[in-house]
Amino acid sequence: MTPADRRDWNDRGWIHCVDVVGPAQLDVLRRSVDQLDAWATTGGPGLHHFESTEGGPVVARSEHFADVHRDLGEFVRGAQVADVLAELFGEPAVLFKEKVNYKHPGGGGFAPHQDATAYRFVDHHISVMVPLDPATIASGCLFFAPGHLGGAMPTDDRGRVDEPFAATLDWQPVEAQPGDMVFFDSYAPHHSGTNRTDRPRRALYLTYNAASKGDHRAAYYADKTAEFARADGTFDGARVRISVNDDFLGRPVTS
Repeated sequence: MTPADRRDWNDRGWIHCVDVVGPAQLDVLRRSVDQLDAWATTGGPGLHHFESTEGGPVVARSEHFADVHRDLGEFVRGAQVADVLAELFGEPAVLFKEKVNYKHPGGGGFAPHQDATAYRFVDHHISVMVPLDPATIASGCLFFAPGHLGGAMPTDDRGRVDEPFAATLDWQPVEAQPGDMVFFDSYAPHHSGTNRTDRPRRALYLTYNAASKGDHRAAYYADKTAEFARADGTFDGARVRISVNDDFLGRPVTS
């Protein structure tokens, strides 16, 4: 990390690293995500969620794949990410959860939220977004706002940052290209929009916690699987349920 990266991290809670992943590695990741997409529609391994778009039902998210997909597992737990995380945490990191958000054309965005208030078992995480397609304002890129140093923000009963409070934040788009990485603190508020292009906006979202806080990945997925088994996969039939909090704005698949 450069001194500027460190200042940005301390002040804002996110950093945008450019041209980190090389073309050969990107090809491997893209082929791997194509395999996850196929698994989602054929009953293969992993945990998969779907949404409805104007073009029909599409897979919205795949997760829990690091132990069953060799190439993705090696990347998720590899030094390319781990070395930066060790600098940010000040100690080694351990994987908390992993997912791919596909954001196909018309795919829904996410309301303003903080990850820390949505994840159980440990109260602080760092995530890295690895775009496999251009993440632009048109395709529904991430927007961040400063404020992570204040900790948990006011939330509504759906787990989103309270709308009047969110309106006071200085939201900044972070457009990223394939090969980049965006690291962000779990208290950094963020949101994203609908993909209004004619191409997917696929991205890996990999979340870690400090190793000294313990390994909670198995407990996280067991807890999520149990909670989802008690629900119908939607929030009142209006929005897809893909996380514990109701921050995803995608529409349920009804047939």
